[in-house]
Amino acid sequence: MRKGGDDRRKLPRFRTTEVGGYIIPPAEADVVNLSMGGALVEHQGTLRVGSQCTLTFMVAETAVRIKCQVAHSTVDHRATGPPGEGLLFYRTGLEFLELSPEAENVMAALIRSYGEGAEAR
Repeated sequence: MRKGGDDRRKLPRFRTTEVGGYIIPPAEADVVNLSMGGALVEHQGTLRVGSQCTLTFMVAETAVRIKCQVAHSTVDHRATGPPGEGLLFYRTGLEFLELSPEAENVMAALIRSYGEGAEAR
């Protein structure tokens, strides 16, 4: 919940587990939470606020591809690698721009699978 108790989300979000995908650009991403209107993803590489991208991920054996706009993006943490080469990981909020009826059905089923009690605040 935001400061002062003002939660501005239009749609409930659900914390996801083991949902990996791709953002074009940059590359692989983990889907942290998901709603019918957007997603929070963790990835390497920067995405400019206001830019458009495509989020692709698998649900069962169905590929879901969604055109998105970057709402916000910040450095989340630095992973340790070889000496002097810490890797930056970003958390980026994506707003869905185009959700096909097929993608909408798959997303609704995925969100239902997490159950109503799993809402992420």
